[in-house]
Amino acid sequence: MRSEIENVYRVFARYPRPVRVEGCRHCVTENDHRDLLGAPLRELGAERLRRFSHKALNTWGDVDDLRHFLPRLLELALRGEGDLHGLFAKLHQAGWTGWPEDEREALRACLSVWWEDGLTGTERPDTALDTLAETGDDLAPYLDAWWGRNTPQALWALADLVAQVAHTVPRARDHRLVTWLATTRGWIENAFFEMSEAGQTELAEALSESRQLLDLVTLDEPVPSGPETSPGAGAGEPPAPGSADSQATGSEATGPPEPR
Repeated sequence: MRSEIENVYRVFARYPRPVRVEGCRHCVTENDHRDLLGAPLRELGAERLRRFSHKALNTWGDVDDLRHFLPRLLELALRGEGDLHGLFAKLHQAGWTGWPEDEREALRACLSVWWEDGLTGTERPDTALDTLAETGDDLAPYLDAWWGRNTPQALWALADLVAQVAHTVPRARDHRLVTWLATTRGWIENAFFEMSEAGQTELAEALSESRQLLDLVTLDEPVPSGPETSPGAGAGEPPAPGSADSQATGSEATGPPEPR
């Protein structure tokens, strides 16, 4: 991600270092000011930036101040040395999706690489989609990049998402996610068999449970139809992993929906 981060530094260099970052005099001390402005941008450590990243846009600094420090904040957060969830929420608060095109593109390039990296690992991930959603950006491109990935990390994330949505009261669910999840039935079934054969027992069990939960989550969603739909599924839902029908017929992935 080095080149993407460097591009963020380049694009946001138009926001010069402030002489002083104005803030609430009851909330921000002179020591805070000295810490924030006491080193060149690229040399600021996570501890120096911690208070500013927490208070930015509320009691310390405006949007342009945030833009100046953003490259370093993003670099540290993506390296695991900062609060990525909180930083994404600040971007949303700052209205970044309405910023100039080159600024949006530079940030989205970083987000895409970060998301891609999160789909290729082997360990069970944190709630990456929740973190990404904090940006307020359109999730469709990221969901499209996720669809059909059979890496353990991508599948664990899918199982976790199904469980999360299933345990959210229906009126509070994001309908866009529910619609997308309705397209993952065949993907989950195929992944269940693949992980079972690979000896990934725990993951296979999680996928089997997810497939059953998915019927509840997507009860009112149409069953994908077309030439790639699983044969033998009948007019109802496709069979859950482990069922006799599922083992007899298998289910092919139907592909993601068109982004809205």
